[in-house]
Amino acid sequence: MKSKILKGAFGLKKMGILILVNLVISILITILIEPSNQVGKFKLFQIDWIYSNCIGFSIYFSIHLLDSVKLRNWLKVVSVFMVILLASIWGGVLGTRIVSYLYGYQISFFKSVNLTFFLSISLIFGISAYGLFTLLGRIHTRKIQWLEEKQARTQAELISLRTRINPHFLFNTLNSISGLIHIYPDKADNMLQQLSELLRYTLNAADISEIDLNCEIEVIHDYLEIEKIRFGERLDFSISNKVDNFKFPPLLLLTLVENAIKHGISTALEGGRVEVRIGNISGSTVLSVFNTGNSLPEQHETGFGLNTLTKLLNIHYQGKARFRLISFETGTLAEIVISILS
Repeated sequence: MKSKILKGAFGLKKMGILILVNLVISILITILIEPSNQVGKFKLFQIDWIYSNCIGFSIYFSIHLLDSVKLRNWLKVVSVFMVILLASIWGGVLGTRIVSYLYGYQISFFKSVNLTFFLSISLIFGISAYGLFTLLGRIHTRKIQWLEEKQARTQAELISLRTRINPHFLFNTLNSISGLIHIYPDKADNMLQQLSELLRYTLNAADISEIDLNCEIEVIHDYLEIEKIRFGERLDFSISNKVDNFKFPPLLLLTLVENAIKHGISTALEGGRVEVRIGNISGSTVLSVFNTGNSLPEQHETGFGLNTLTKLLNIHYQGKARFRLISFETGTLAEIVISILS
């Protein structure tokens, strides 16, 4: 735990930013303060540089240790304020010792004028620096989340693509098109267009963070139409969407529909029905796919595709979405619940 905290504190980028901030503070203070007869401008800058680094690094490491403790928002604000004050006093005392050792100046840090000046400067720049580092930390965290989310989307894309672009799927699809070309050329043409749109959507999905729900519904409709040609009367489906202007990561709903076909419809001799439903319930958007046919066994394990889907939901919605599978006697319900309340 300690090594992890120290590793985070001693990052080269953070150290570089802190030294630069201390330098700017030293220059500003040197410009604003008139030097005494014994101290020239350059020596005053050196003294300010020492104090700035002692106080700056004291505040930085104290705040870094404080960040490793989980506190409520109001308590965190009070703690930051108190830590900056205490770290400023410790840093000021350390700076006074160093200045006394190097230059022989006896500066009384605890004089009311000096202490008020140092604490005021420390609070102003300490809080500003804390805000800067907090902002940089959030940007860095968001960048990591974005990269993890992109990786999860890429995995979902590969899984989804592998499900459809396999010899069996392509053989059945192209065979159906071949059988329709001379008898029903319009249907064959529509099927080719649907297959083309399906493949294009899947290939582009990894580069898209969010997509309009209606776009994915159109692709799902094309996918089910293709599968209906494959299964014939063995497949029936319906799509109901009661949500407007809703964006979410691509491939999520499509993956659930694919699993419904693969594990539910294709394993039943008589086929079955797939029902896609989207609606708002109690402050949440619910995306569900129900398939008749074979239900899940009593002890089931989600596949790699559904595990990736769950990971993507956790990363994208930061714990505000959940996925579950429910087994019934008549079939299986796959459900994604996304909280839309702030």
